Amino acid sequence: MGSTPHDGEAARGFRIGKLFHLTPLVDSLADAEFFFNTVFAPVCMMRNYSSHWHRHAAIYVIADLSIEPMQPLAFEDGRPDTSWYRYMDRYGPHIHNMAFYVDDPSALAEHLERAGVRTTDGGAPGGTVFAHPKDTPGMLEFSESGGRFPWERMDPRFAPTWKAFRDDYWPNRHPLGLERLSHLTVVVHDVADAARFYTDVLGARALDGQESTVPEADAAFVLVGEDTVLELVHPRDPESVAGRELASVGQCVVAVTFRVRDLARAEEFLRQRELPVVGMSDHMVSLDRARTWNTDYRFTDRSLAGDPR
Repeated sequence: MGSTPHDGEAARGFRIGKLFHLTPLVDSLADAEFFFNTVFAPVCMMRNYSSHWHRHAAIYVIADLSIEPMQPLAFEDGRPDTSWYRYMDRYGPHIHNMAFYVDDPSALAEHLERAGVRTTDGGAPGGTVFAHPKDTPGMLEFSESGGRFPWERMDPRFAPTWKAFRDDYWPNRHPLGLERLSHLTVVVHDVADAARFYTDVLGARALDGQESTVPEADAAFVLVGEDTVLELVHPRDPESVAGRELASVGQCVVAVTFRVRDLARAEEFLRQRELPVVGMSDHMVSLDRARTWNTDYRFTDRSLAGDPR
């Protein structure tokens, strides 16, 4: 899972690694697959139906991001519906959770419980920990690396050739000119409290203070695990899109922002594909969230202040 653990990781007894996957819940996996393949030409890690979870899903890798569009299904035999289906039935399509690799899920679960965070394995086979959504700023899942189901054997980002492929394929050979995931934006009730959870409980690194990428919002940026930056945002206007999401859905991921080499070139590519470009500024292009399952997919040519990646 990367470098040798530092003192803080040793004291906690676990190490958080890469983002295993981001999970957008969608009402049509076929439409979601068309979208991701059209925009990003990703590498497909997995595509299947799970009878245990009663869902169709795929896992795509886009540069350093792994994303799992999932279509949850309703049981028709009297069994209770899954939490994924209940979530989408209540809120509509949205990003449900962030899942990270962890080397010791039992140590992590004990640590979270001591910090007042309820956990469950959700009936998942293998070493999986789900944090209670009301106890964390953003819904979190953790999956054991090297455990009973060693996903890193399937995850191309662990291959020795991946970095060379990634750094050539998306920036140079794909017309989007994508370099990497810049950050995920999570709406939260309190920025300072959310930042403290990630830094003090999960050992995240705080980035330099800087303005939010969301208009009229307060924000803090943290680096979680190996290479995932979260923008923790509290909207000042409750009637803004982010404000309405916080009020109706709660603390959740609302935007995925990629860094590209040439923003004008990226915008031209998106328009050529007849994608719903709606938001434009000097340094940001956004797609219409109404047509991307209530998530903002954004592209920027700016780097975050203090980003060590």
